Parts: sequence; C-alpha cells; structure tokens
Amino acid sequence: MLFFTKEISESSFLEISKIIPKSFAIDISFISYLLVVIAILLWLNTFLRTRFFSKIAFVFTTFFIFISSLINGGEVALYSEWKTKLNFTALSHFSNPTEVFSTASLGHILTTILFVFVGIIFIRIYKKQVHPFFPFQNSGNTFGKVIVRILSLPLIFGLLLIGIRGGLQEIPINLSDAYFSNNLILNDIAVNPNWNVFQSIYKSKTNFKGNPYEKYTDEECEEFIKDLYKINNDTTILVLTTKTPNIIFVLLESWSADNIESLQGINGITPNFKDLEKKGILFTDFYSNGWKSDQGMSSIFSSFPVFPFVAIINQADKSRKLASLNKSLKTYHSSFFFGGQLTYGNIKGYLMSNGFNVVKDEEDYSHLLSGSLGVHDEYMFGKFKKELADLPQPFMSALFTISSHSPYDFPAEHKLSFDSKENKYVNSVAYTDKCLGEFMESVKGEDWYINTLFVIVADHSHNSPRGWRKAQKERFKIPMLWFGEVLKENFRGTQNIALGSHIDIATTLLAQLHCSNKEYKWGKDLFNPNLERAVPYAFHKGFGLIRENGYYAFSESYNRIIESHAENKAEEEKIKKEAEMYFQSAFKEYMDL
Repeated sequence: MLFFTKEISESSFLEISKIIPKSFAIDISFISYLLVVIAILLWLNTFLRTRFFSKIAFVFTTFFIFISSLINGGEVALYSEWKTKLNFTALSHFSNPTEVFSTASLGHILTTILFVFVGIIFIRIYKKQVHPFFPFQNSGNTFGKVIVRILSLPLIFGLLLIGIRGGLQEIPINLSDAYFSNNLILNDIAVNPNWNVFQSIYKSKTNFKGNPYEKYTDEECEEFIKDLYKINNDTTILVLTTKTPNIIFVLLESWSADNIESLQGINGITPNFKDLEKKGILFTDFYSNGWKSDQGMSSIFSSFPVFPFVAIINQADKSRKLASLNKSLKTYHSSFFFGGQLTYGNIKGYLMSNGFNVVKDEEDYSHLLSGSLGVHDEYMFGKFKKELADLPQPFMSALFTISSHSPYDFPAEHKLSFDSKENKYVNSVAYTDKCLGEFMESVKGEDWYINTLFVIVADHSHNSPRGWRKAQKERFKIPMLWFGEVLKENFRGTQNIALGSHIDIATTLLAQLHCSNKEYKWGKDLFNPNLERAVPYAFHKGFGLIRENGYYAFSESYNRIIESHAENKAEEEKIKKEAEMYFQSAFKEYMDL
C-alpha cells in the first residue's frame, strides 16, 4: 500500500478499509498450511525428550519468514512493471538469473533488499520473543496421556483442514474470496502473496517441463494455424438492425442439445425455447469447448481454448491479460448476475479482473428462496429483470442459471420420465425452460427491450438419456439461440448451420457490431460463410478436435485414441495431426501469457 499510494487513492477510504477483512480467510489458509508442519513437530516432540524438533521448527519458520520477505519484495517490484502479483510465470524467468538481474532496475533491487532487511528483523523478533515459548517439552508418557495425544492429532488436522479450505462452505477458498473492488490493486493486496505464489506454482505444474503437447516444429504449427484462420473473403452477413444493441446473455447451466427438439433432441422438454426459435436464429451445429462452467466463461467472453489439466480462469496473472467482450465494448456497461457462489472456479475473480462493472452472486440475494446451491431460477429471473431496469444503456449483462445443476432441488414437480438416471436432470431443464419463457414474456414491455439482443447459450453440456460416450462430439453439443427485436426480419425463425463453439461467440458478436475482433485469434465469425471451421474441445484428461468432415479425441489418461471418425483413414490421420498441432499452438500461447 505504501508503494502504490497513487493507485490506491483512486478508491474511497471505506473501500480501502475492506482489504483486511477480505484478506483474512486466505491469510488463515496459508497459515494453516504452515501449521500442519509445526503441529506434527510439536506432537512428535511430546513423545521424546529432545531439542531436535525444536530446531527443525526454528529452521522451518525462519526459512518461511525469509522466503516471505523475498516474495513480498519481488511482488512489489514486479507489480510496478506487470501490474500482477508474483506468480509461476515470473518465477520461471529465474531459470536465466543473468537476464533477471540485468533487466532489474536499481529501484527493484533496493526494494527487495528493504524487504529482506524487514524479514531479518522479524526473524530476530521470532527467535527472541516467540520461539522460546513453544511447548517443546515432554510432559510424561503415561498410558492415558499417550492415548489423548493420539486421539488429538486427527482433531488438530481436522481444524487445520478447515482453515486450509477457508471454512465449511461447499467450495474451497480461492482468489475470488478476496476480490471485492473494481480497483484491481485492492483485490491484489487482499490476496496473501505466499498463498498466491504456491497456488500459481501448483496450478502451473502441467507446464513445468514445457509444452505437454509439443510434437511438431513451431513453424509447422504456425503454418497450420495461419491456414486455419485465413480469411479469404470477409463477407460477414449482418443480421442486426443496429450497431449498438444492448446485449443480454442467458447462460443456461448444463443444457445439452439433447433437450432441444430442433437439434434432434428429445421432444417435449423445452417448449418455451422452441417458441423462441420461431423469432430467433438457432445455431444447429454448436458445441462447448469444455465440460465445466469456469471453462465456459473464459471461452465465451475471452474466446480462449480449454485444456484438460489447467484452467486459465484460475490464474489471475494470465486471465487478466486476455481480451474480453466487456473490454472490447468500451462504451457498454457490463454486469453479471448469478444466484450461486461465483467463487466456484474463480469466476468472480476472472470477471472482476477483466473489468465487469457489476458482479453479483448469492451473497447479494440471500433474501431470495434458495436451494442447496443457490437461488432458484424463477426468483433469479425475476430479480434479473429488476436489475436490468437500473442499468445504463447500452449494456452487456449476463444471467447465469443454476437450477439445472445437481442436486436438482428446484421447487417444481418432476413430470417427465425417460426410464433414465438422468430424469432429475431433464426435469430441471424443463423447469428452467419454463422460467426462461416467463422471463422473456415479462420483459417485452421494458423500455430497453426493443433495442436488445438476447444470446441464450449453455455453459456446457451434460449427460442425457441418450448416454453418449464421454468424448463423443454429441456429448458436447449445446444450444445457442439469438433472439430480439434487433434481428433483421428475414433472419427471424432461421437456422445457422455453421460449425461453431463458445470461442466463436465474441468474434461473431464484435463483427456484427462493426468492432475489431482481431484480438480474439482463436474465434471465427459464424456469419462469414467463407471460413474453414474447427472446434477444439477438452474433456477430463483428454482433448479433441471437431471438423466438418469428422472428429478426433485422445485420452491422456489411457494414452490412446478413443474417438476417430472420418470418411477414410487418410482423413482420420489428417484430423489427428490437426488436433495435435492446434493444442500445441494454443498451449504455447497459454504459456506465453
């Protein structure tokens, strides 16, 4: 705070005062990690008369005080250059220490020395005022005392585990729990530097040895990507009547295309969605790029591919460097509403880091009727309508539904049955469909309605009564519908048959709004009929690529091809190579961020 007074002074005193309470949980989490080691040493020492464990505890604690001083000093120096906390990417540069020290300024070096000096002071304080009072002594080894000590260890570990995960809540603590401000530096200060560094290293373990997909030369991959994204003829078909519509995303939790009759799905599940199709544009060959909600968010808003083992949304230093729709739409007010916990997958951290003006979740709607995961959809749609009325136009706003997520405790009757274990899921989709229909009908009289584009799309798919294999492309097929008075008359009630996915949404929208989409290099314009099409997707411990003439999927856990479909063997081999080059290229960009 002392080093960045100018940036901090942009916020009010009330907002700055929230730093300490918001930082508390992550501080306790990191302290609990360290206390596991101290607790074991103290526990072992109760059985033995020796100063050995006391010496280990002293070395361990002073080591972390010293490391903390280096992390804090390095972080202050780094933040002035990168505007990000110390992380795995920054630490990886120490593989070439000469480069690090040659690029460091005198100010950076003096800052680090200052923090080391402060660390030494605290080591002396610890040595004189704290360590001598640790209970490193033996209080006897009677049978009763031994039994008490043995039984106490699980209790101690249980309490520390609660501290590590940040409490008893369903979702363990992550960066989002410390995020509270649109002034990013306040959020960064609230995140414990030690906790952040070790989390960053842990989440980057996949690329400790470089690119796990590396198989071809960089030149081969660059040539493939260049050809794949080559625009021979920029003939975007414009389907909107205005360049500045309001944009509302309705993000449907876990909706599979199998629930949509028009997408060769099961009849009778989503009649309200079917009615909306009559005046909208239905995308008939559309897929999710991953299998989780957090992956969907970074693909939809930042057009970034999904990987099996890492999620860019979980790494603030990388995700805040991504392009995002709200940053591209500079004149738009942006907002995101969810009835559950946005700490899941660090979605809240991602949204706030990328500058969404308003982000609200379960904490803001605790007065509404909720299930085990959050506010039921019917109440959240009603609240969303009220929130929209207060937004300045033009706006880009998103509502993320929740009721079609397990455990499906929505407040409505289960009327559908397909003799499947997915009956609860199908009924939950039917419930959300009813809520969606009522919402769309209720907003027709709002003043913003006539100038609004609705993008109704699933965040990912889900197993259905059809029972697709886990890497089968049909398992990833989802609905997307564009709807609204801003659609040109001749496009209402039509279908877009282009092969597409989440990573194409931002690129397509920006083209319709006559805005640059060059930053979104992985997305394709779904209304440009002259583009080659490809959909990358990731599943648990595996990846795949869908092309218009077939698709391929490889399981990294089994180390074998589990899906390969094309007209002939040569085409299968071609798609296999393209999938491998695609993921090698995409992961290289991920590493370079």
